[in-house]
Amino acid sequence: MSQGQHYAPSNYTEKRKGKSRKRALAITLIVLVIIAIAGVLAYQNLFGDKTGDVRQGEEITVVIPAGSSTDKIASILVDDGVIASAKAFTNRVKQLDQAASLQSGSYVMTGGDDLDDIIKMLANGQTGRQVVIPEGFNLRQIADKLESTCGIDAEEFYAQTQKASEYVADYPFLAGVYNDSMEGFLYPDTYRVDPNATADDVIRMMLDQFAAQIATVDMSYATSKNLTLYDVVTMASMVEKEYQAESDKAPIAAVFYNRLHEGITLGSDVTTYYAVGKDMTEELTAADLASDSPYNTRNPNHYGLPAGPICNPSVTTIQAAASPADVDYLYFFFSNREGKTMFFVNDADFNAAWAQYGD
Repeated sequence: MSQGQHYAPSNYTEKRKGKSRKRALAITLIVLVIIAIAGVLAYQNLFGDKTGDVRQGEEITVVIPAGSSTDKIASILVDDGVIASAKAFTNRVKQLDQAASLQSGSYVMTGGDDLDDIIKMLANGQTGRQVVIPEGFNLRQIADKLESTCGIDAEEFYAQTQKASEYVADYPFLAGVYNDSMEGFLYPDTYRVDPNATADDVIRMMLDQFAAQIATVDMSYATSKNLTLYDVVTMASMVEKEYQAESDKAPIAAVFYNRLHEGITLGSDVTTYYAVGKDMTEELTAADLASDSPYNTRNPNHYGLPAGPICNPSVTTIQAAASPADVDYLYFFFSNREGKTMFFVNDADFNAAWAQYGD
């Protein structure tokens, strides 16, 4: 081959270079796509938010799978209509430092619930349905509430509450209760009832709460007067049904104790309603007032406390019954006209006031 002679490149070489350029372009495009996706994810992480419509006021069953991250839980809550913003939830969880506390399970929530309440529920593992047992409910009312709210059969629940002796080993305060009834001892409060809970489970939960609450009550005065816990709870159950204002509780308790001391019948309509099984919106008849039920304190031959509690009182009412006011009142009534409970030391003043202010 002579000097200066050149050869043209072969077709094979040109094709190879073309393929290399296409491969490089494809790789570049893939890298750019990856960078773009990473940028979008980073932006969403910093600034984005998953939102949805809230099912305001609706009861919603929310299932949180085991191992769910805070972001996953937030997404579920948005999808189920409990909250409007996933970001607001995750931010609040971080502020409260509760990320590690959130638990899996089946929860019953309400659309639009406060974020702090939701986080507390998840952190405490408060699965199940919430039920509120008001102060002053009797056992049948509690049974009906549990059936309508939690699906626990009312008759089965009520029947179980009439077996107090079966619980005495764990709850000694039930020893010797009248007619083996737990009336007075199922503490009124807000509870979370698991979907698989039995009547026994709920009863024990309420008895546990009673035990916790009664431990805070100062029983020194009651003990000095030889009053048992059962006496105090029975008295408290009457006060619970009679009072209108919180400040009425201790004076009403004093009226009942003073009447017991004077040997006067208690004469409380609320015990008669319980005795004859009537709602307090109904009228009492002469036959009702004469009922020989051991709960009826309107019967002129029935002195002393009713046979047992007539409802389930709150701890503040129990405390009032354990430490009544230091007053000489023997009578009282609530005047709708005056909007207050009026107290009297003798029947003459009572009758005069009733003629003027009674309904």
